Amino acid sequence: MTTELHGAFRVFFRPESTGADKEKSGDTLGRHFRLLNDRLGGKTLLLGEHLTIADTYLFVMLSWAAMMGIAIPEQLAAYAARMKKLPSVTHALVAEGLV
Repeated sequence: MTTELHGAFRVFFRPESTGADKEKSGDTLGRHFRLLNDRLGGKTLLLGEHLTIADTYLFVMLSWAAMMGIAIPEQLAAYAARMKKLPSVTHALVAEGLV
């Protein structure tokens, strides 16, 4: 999450980034999201039955993707929607002024 996803978003937060930079990073993110989509399969959470930091980190990355107009594969979009309904996630979003 940290190096491959988070790192690829860097260009979207830098004013000096060009459209080509953003397109290249968007393509990279798309590949990573497709891989995660395939690995997630029909599971509810990434690493089993319990919510982990990996789930919350991925939720943030998917939220950024939605903000930046980066396509999110179907299963990951459903995953993000499920995550958003968790009371702890809802509470955090409200506390941060994001909903």
